[in-house]
Amino acid sequence: MTDLIVKDLQKQDPGSQLIELFELKFDSTTLYFHSGVQENLTSVQFRDDGGTLRTYTAIPLQAKGFRSDPSSTSARPTITFANVSDIFKSSITDYENLLGATLTRRTTLEKYLNSNPAVEFPRQVYILDRISALSKIMVSFECSTPFDLQGIIIPKRQVLANACPWIYQGADHTLNEYEKVGACTWNRESKYKAAYKSSLNGATEYISLVNLDNEYIVPATGESGAITFSSTVNSITENSYYTTNTTLGGTVRRLKKDGSIDTSADSTTVPNYWQALKTSNSPGTLTDNNVLVKRIRVWDTYSASTTYYAYTDDRYNDYVRYTVGGLTKLWKAKKTSIGQTPEFGDYWEPGDVCSKTMTGCKMRYGFDPISIGTATSTGKATPSTEVVLPFGGFPGSQKFS
Repeated sequence: MTDLIVKDLQKQDPGSQLIELFELKFDSTTLYFHSGVQENLTSVQFRDDGGTLRTYTAIPLQAKGFRSDPSSTSARPTITFANVSDIFKSSITDYENLLGATLTRRTTLEKYLNSNPAVEFPRQVYILDRISALSKIMVSFECSTPFDLQGIIIPKRQVLANACPWIYQGADHTLNEYEKVGACTWNRESKYKAAYKSSLNGATEYISLVNLDNEYIVPATGESGAITFSSTVNSITENSYYTTNTTLGGTVRRLKKDGSIDTSADSTTVPNYWQALKTSNSPGTLTDNNVLVKRIRVWDTYSASTTYYAYTDDRYNDYVRYTVGGLTKLWKAKKTSIGQTPEFGDYWEPGDVCSKTMTGCKMRYGFDPISIGTATSTGKATPSTEVVLPFGGFPGSQKFS
């Protein structure tokens, strides 16, 4: 019944407003919801393929980036829900359990809500790929387009385009069997024994910390295993570390605790950290666009008496490691703070986050220590390609390329 609604929209006045309806399917559960009709936040009804009239509950949500353009790359829209929504809290105890769930977006005109059969535009189907933001008041999911598999290829598992479907660290070997979810065996503290390569000491436990931007995070000055950064960048050596400075006040500004610009910090500098990918006697200016270097970050051990800063460009936000419940994890500052303990909330977010890409996986499992046998060793700039993915996160891929 698409032709009918298309003809309506070709008119100057289609007769009623466009309505977005969403269906979220995970496990054996399907949730039906919408963002409200004008200012009326009541439930609406619309028929499914079998003619059953489904009730869509109005909840606070914001959907962005849902577009259909075959000439461009696949859309990666986001959908944001209020964290307090009853429709979710009654069905979900952990939002990470929704990763891999199928989200169907249906659009129609308000006047066709109770039509039989359903009159609507072609449906858009996405997969909840990752949690892009999480706080006490909201949760945002980034969606991806699934492969068109033309049938069941891998039973009970949705294959995503260039994205791992497993919950990050969900099957860590230190978990009890009943606690494990999925098949990502990466350690919750990012500890790793590089036993895949005969030249390495497979008994040594290294730590490989990687952020959402696929950048290594290494110990800052004063931490165990801290490295030396050189400020002399007229020549660089592969795997060595370098630093440059960015002056605040231009495109990068430091933020106060309340989120406003800290003008007192203008004209001071903030460091950039780099690791050389290649040896060069004339590397040029070290920037994110320079193919000879890769940006990295540094972490400090959390101290309640230290001020941790956030910036208008969050690539400069501080990272810390903090131990609680016997686990030492990496956290990234969301807001400038002092004395706010690292945890989910307004001031901190996880710093060791998987990008769900082959590159992110390779940087972890392909961690190649510079100093073999030294637990505090940092990794080479280019990960090893000899490791095989241990859990099938990317079907069809046997080795890193």
